Amino acid sequence: MSDTVLRFAPSPTGGFHVGNARTAIFNHLYAKHYQAKLLLRVEDTDRERFTESSLQTILDGLNWLGVDFDAEPVFQSDNVEAHKQAAERLVETGHAYYGYETAEELDAMRRQAQVEKRRVRYDRDLTPEQQAAFEAEGRPRVVRFKVPAGETVWHDRIRGVQRWDNAEVEDFVLLRPDGSPVYNLAVVVDDHDMGVNLVLRSADHLSNTPKQIMLFEALSWMVPEYGHSTLILGPDGSKLSKRHGATTISEYQERGFLPDAMFNYLALLGWAPGDEREVFARDELTGAFSVEGLLKRDAIFDEKKLVWLNGEHMRLRPVDEVLDDAIPIWVAEGWLTEAEASVRRDELMKIAELLQPRLHTLQDLKHTGYFFVDPEGYDAKTAKKNWKTDTPERVQLMIERLEDLDSFDEGDIEGVTRTLSGELGISASRLIHPTRLALCGVGFGPGLFELMAVFGRETCIRRLKKALEVLGS
Repeated sequence: MSDTVLRFAPSPTGGFHVGNARTAIFNHLYAKHYQAKLLLRVEDTDRERFTESSLQTILDGLNWLGVDFDAEPVFQSDNVEAHKQAAERLVETGHAYYGYETAEELDAMRRQAQVEKRRVRYDRDLTPEQQAAFEAEGRPRVVRFKVPAGETVWHDRIRGVQRWDNAEVEDFVLLRPDGSPVYNLAVVVDDHDMGVNLVLRSADHLSNTPKQIMLFEALSWMVPEYGHSTLILGPDGSKLSKRHGATTISEYQERGFLPDAMFNYLALLGWAPGDEREVFARDELTGAFSVEGLLKRDAIFDEKKLVWLNGEHMRLRPVDEVLDDAIPIWVAEGWLTEAEASVRRDELMKIAELLQPRLHTLQDLKHTGYFFVDPEGYDAKTAKKNWKTDTPERVQLMIERLEDLDSFDEGDIEGVTRTLSGELGISASRLIHPTRLALCGVGFGPGLFELMAVFGRETCIRRLKKALEVLGS
């Protein structure tokens, strides 16, 4: 067991974004591969934006992805007193100071700094008399960190040596006027108290890292190692956002994506296994993972690739798992009841076997009603292409041949179809396509002969006769 302690620290102020999910996955893979400890911290100190529903969405998403932790969740709001004590300690040791600027004064100071192209210079050296006067006025008071001169340097586990000119970092607030802690202070105190010694997170936290290192050093605490993975960008190269489509785990879950496929896909966004493989089982990802494989270049979120990968995982599943996912969808569509599903499981298993090679997401199962009910209509585009003036005569002959079959299995159905097409001097497709349209109402689906064997003779003949009545000549 390694002595490395990592943490995943989401803020429950919105949905569970795929970028946050990827961070959780990288931490999970690191912990499993290197036998480290992974903790969950809920950063819930922003009470104005915090919602219980958001927290539950994150917890549900982590559970769906199979990301587990080595202890019960820690809530940042439970440690507020420790945050405040750390801020006061920094004031006492001269690493922080009280600020009393009004909103108007702050605006003026920032405008002046922009004109002079420098960071804002706050008054670090108020006398006790000045402080007392401001307190008497009732001015709001913040605690602000005194950024030291020089530079902050760390060895990033992913990006190598990072140097940050402290002159680019202005003195930052630690405690707000209401006494609540600001993000960077709370993170440092909590990481220290939880024993975190490796922080793996996204590159959008890079600018926070020098501030946090300064705080660790000012408090004389051990500084963790840091590793900053890539950003996730949309296909147009801009940061992934709603305008690119779905961005949260719950959205992809609702759209019928599999957790193993999503885990696999996100793991490959910013990490390279060292070969050309793209389809991984969970244990294979754990075995192949290495921190050296984490990339520096930003990753592009390609939903088409995700759909393809989901289909690959769909085909790797045991067919009974596919059926277990299919039944609730078919019941919800009203095509059968739960009681019928239990009685007809063997028959439904054959349907799942037929569908599995063609499924991309579970939502595709919503377009398979033709297994359960006769078509209510016929796709106009397919009918125009495949139902010609001489089609009814051929369909009638098809019905007669099917009625005469001794057995109704896939081989016999294919044999009689190809024999009839040969006798008529036409390609088999000129029988296959209109027959599929008559049976399913659409021009796509599993192989026709397998399909007909599952439907059974009675259903096939009934639907062919109905199509003759509706589509006619």
